Amino acid sequence: MATNNSEEGVSRRAFLQGTGGVAAAAAVAGCGGGGDAETGAGTDNAGTERGEPDPDATFNLINSTITTLDPVAATDTASGAVIENVFDGLMNYPNGVAEVEALLATEYETSDDFTTYTFSLTDAQFHDGSEVTAQDFVYSLHRLAFSENSRRTRFVIDSLGVTRPEEGELGVSAVDDRTLEIRLQEPFHAVLEMLAYSAFAVVPEGIVGDIDGYDGEIPYETFAQSDPVGAGPYEFEDWTQGTSADIRRFDDYHGGDVSNGGVHWDIIEDDQAAYNHAMNQNADLFGLPTAQYDPSKVGVDRTDDRGREHGTYGELRNGLTANYLAVPEISVYYVGFNTAVVPKPVRQAFAYATNQHLLVDEVFKQRGEPAYHFSPPGVYPGGAEAYDEHARNAYPYGYNESRLDAAARIMEDAGYGPDDPFQIEWTQYESDSWRQMAQILRDQLARAHIEMEIQRAPFSTLTERGRNGDLEAYTLGWIADWPAPDNFLQLLNPPQTDTSTDAPISFTNWSADTGDAAGRATEAYGTIRDNPEPTDAAQRGREGAYIEMEEANWEDVGILSVYHSLGERFWYDWVDIEPDGGMGGSRQKFDDVTLFEHE
Repeated sequence: MATNNSEEGVSRRAFLQGTGGVAAAAAVAGCGGGGDAETGAGTDNAGTERGEPDPDATFNLINSTITTLDPVAATDTASGAVIENVFDGLMNYPNGVAEVEALLATEYETSDDFTTYTFSLTDAQFHDGSEVTAQDFVYSLHRLAFSENSRRTRFVIDSLGVTRPEEGELGVSAVDDRTLEIRLQEPFHAVLEMLAYSAFAVVPEGIVGDIDGYDGEIPYETFAQSDPVGAGPYEFEDWTQGTSADIRRFDDYHGGDVSNGGVHWDIIEDDQAAYNHAMNQNADLFGLPTAQYDPSKVGVDRTDDRGREHGTYGELRNGLTANYLAVPEISVYYVGFNTAVVPKPVRQAFAYATNQHLLVDEVFKQRGEPAYHFSPPGVYPGGAEAYDEHARNAYPYGYNESRLDAAARIMEDAGYGPDDPFQIEWTQYESDSWRQMAQILRDQLARAHIEMEIQRAPFSTLTERGRNGDLEAYTLGWIADWPAPDNFLQLLNPPQTDTSTDAPISFTNWSADTGDAAGRATEAYGTIRDNPEPTDAAQRGREGAYIEMEEANWEDVGILSVYHSLGERFWYDWVDIEPDGGMGGSRQKFDDVTLFEHE
């Protein structure tokens, strides 16, 4: 975000300034492929001469289950990867780098009190040929706030805090066709970052009739499943649920020429099947399952000033050597507990038993960093050094150690023993690595009088059960919506974890009834909300509350952080791709990807 580092506001700024503050500290980016995209010079890693660029070639990828093509309904990264390339919004994280830039906006003005933002729009058109106007944005933001299909209402109402003059009304208006005004209830330090999230993408006014005042041009199911209309670099072609998705180049894209003919995703959930697919060269860019990953095959040529590791990986099973990129993502993967049904001593026993360092080394093969805070190092107050210092000195359950004696003791003090163990159901998504981790914890916790049953569920099933309050212990991850601690710590705000409400953001049911520290966390999050301004003074007020929330969660263990992911990608040498960044690969547009002719 283009923050103001003084205590005084400014009335006008250019978008392409550095983002400053938290966002700049968190910025992480990736690297491009080998060869010369203009001349086509180069060879692939098997030594075969690489051909000329093919502007009509399809970029082949692997994805997991897509749930929707509606920007306001999507909550998973698989859907988000497609949506990112079909739709555009005011702002963008270029290639997933955590430094926000203009997209459909050209410039903006702010009021002196940081509560009114006025955006000027570029000339652009939707895939149906109609022009993008400010009124389209008014409609799109009303859908985000009020549609029964929206899963991100809190983004515009709670996080961004847009005013609501009347029931069903929102403080956004079209000054004219090319000028949009957004009015906030109070200042918010991450306005531009928030607007870069794909839920804020623009769609044609009235395309569906899921808010008052609009009958809809097409049925909602058609828009969300087979005919999404956006203003992004690609227009939708086909989606066969559970099988594949295709988008094709949009020749009238406002951002310029698209360098390839389109993108194809094969939807493959099974790790081994995805690996085989990539080894058969059916995917141009891919990940490697941990079971097939060998750290000794990574050759890092350099680490750049954003913490990116550039190099190669190989040989692969097919005899080729792949290009390699590793990016510290602004993310956290964790074990959550339904505190209403899992007693505090049990949750603390899990924390005593868990050695995050060991799990990252032995289970996840060093593909991440051990997590002791819910906020990733890139956005933690003071940065990575402050993160490590606080964890080493203050984490109460053992830094880089497993304390099974303490786990057993706290369970025995709570009345459990060999003849009366606590029984808990662990539910995780489809991942062999997480299953291995679960088995390690299950075996260790048996010595602490806890019997753990391991269940696996598809991501959509797991989250549905979580929202219904039907989980006990579960595994999930969180990748930044915007690069600031409050984006993560909202999952620890007790009122937002109540599964009896319509849209809980996490599934811990953390309250004063289930943990003594819940009141401290609620008060700390109130302090964060009371210091929303994009100023240094407000940021200092938020930072103390951020740490208070982390320590409150340590006390009650509503969420047990495990690791911060290292985003790794592998690609064949017939691909030139811009670097992805700390916001994750699902935030990258592929219009600059160049593909070369190859055998």
